[in-house]
Amino acid sequence: MSESIEVTVRHLKDVEDIKTLRHKYSYGANVIDGQAGDLKAFAALFANDASFDVGMGEAVGPAAIEAMMEALTTQWKCAMHYMLNPVIEIDGDRAKGTFTGLFAFTSEANPVPVFLSNIYTDTYVRTPGGWKFQSVRVRMTFADPVFLEGYADHLAEPAA
Repeated sequence: MSESIEVTVRHLKDVEDIKTLRHKYSYGANVIDGQAGDLKAFAALFANDASFDVGMGEAVGPAAIEAMMEALTTQWKCAMHYMLNPVIEIDGDRAKGTFTGLFAFTSEANPVPVFLSNIYTDTYVRTPGGWKFQSVRVRMTFADPVFLEGYADHLAEPAA
């Protein structure tokens, strides 16, 4: 292969690997029949010094990320995560990505799904084991009031 084809193939593979990383995040964050996904595997998607801020405090490092996810997944009977509209920019062994998240949640008390949408702004780092999240930041775009009630103790106070 010529050098430009090799560069193009590597770029395309990097983009697909990052999409797969984001999809693994979604499956790991899902809750089905009241059971959270594999939160250890979820946390392993992050670099050792990664930061995770979904608007309910910040966790740094896989152990803290796993603990945060354990605290945030207990009230749902079902939580489904869908990632849409990826925009990924590769820069050597680093990358940036933006995804739209659409989510449906049910609880024992409220079996009718409530919906939420976020914009994810991620950074990634290539490691010997493949691409990992370096940071995940979330900006909520809309949320059903029932969802917000479920996280009243976790949501960051709006800036004054």
